[in-house]
Formats: sequence, C-alpha cells, structure tokens
Amino acid sequence: MPRNARKDNYSEFFHVMVQGINKEYIFKEEIEIKVYLKYLKENLKNVNLQIIAYCIMNNHAHFLIYTQDVIEISKLMSKLNTKYAIFYNKKHDRCGYVFRNRYRSEEILTYAHLISCINYIHNNPVKAKICISQSNYKFSSYNEYKKNKNIIIDINSVKEIFDN
Repeated sequence: MPRNARKDNYSEFFHVMVQGINKEYIFKEEIEIKVYLKYLKENLKNVNLQIIAYCIMNNHAHFLIYTQDVIEISKLMSKLNTKYAIFYNKKHDRCGYVFRNRYRSEEILTYAHLISCINYIHNNPVKAKICISQSNYKFSSYNEYKKNKNIIIDINSVKEIFDN
C-alpha cells in the first residue's frame, strides 16, 4: 500500500525525527555521528530548506527545519538516510534497514512552540543522562547558538515570521 504524501501543511517549520530500527544504536561511535553530519551538510546544498536546530543521539536524531515546500524535507531525508544506511551497513558488514521507517515530522504552528522545540532538541542529551549540561554535548546545535556562530537562521527573523 502506498504511503500518503506529506502535504497540506500550515507551517513552514517542522520538527523532524529519525530513529534506528528496533530503537537500536545507529550512531555507535563518534565517527558515525560525524559522517551523518557531513552527509547532512553535503545534502543541504541540493535542497531549499534551513536547519534551525539539531541533535544527533545514539539511536535517533532531531532536526528543526524551516522550508516553504515540505517536499524539500522528503528530498533531504531520503538522500541523507539512504547515504548513511549504505555507509553504516558497509562499516558493520550488514545489510537491511538502518532506520526504523521514514522520518517523522510535526508542524510547528506558533512561536512559543518553536522555542519549546529548540529547547527540547537541545535538552535531549541531558534528559537521556548523557551529559549534565546542554553545552557538554558536542553533537547538537546548542553551542552554535551560545557562541552565536554558524546559526543557520536568525531567531529574530523567525519571530518576525510568526508575528506576521
């Protein structure tokens, strides 16, 4: 049975999540997270969207994405996860699915929800007891926000979008 297309959205902001099959660790080593982030960066050149926040955990990843066309998310996630699955299967001498299913996405409809989502994404490693502070986790965008560097979208611009 074919899947339903993701369309008819009322927002341009989406919380996107992917998870390892059977909730297994798919990012077992630091190098695997770095490869996934490298593939993400490479694939961003081919789509019209912006990553506002991200966090890569051992068995899942979160992204907060801004796009005017939801199809762009599908293009990114399909290429990113396919490329990573090929890498992961080759590295671990295995075959089959790496990700539980296609990505999950949730629309962000208010500015308050947007800020809450950013906090949720950045707090994931603390909640999982991987670290005691968001700033101690290196595979999220939290430190980029704190250092005000490499921020993909200006938060004041985001607020203006919601205020219109």
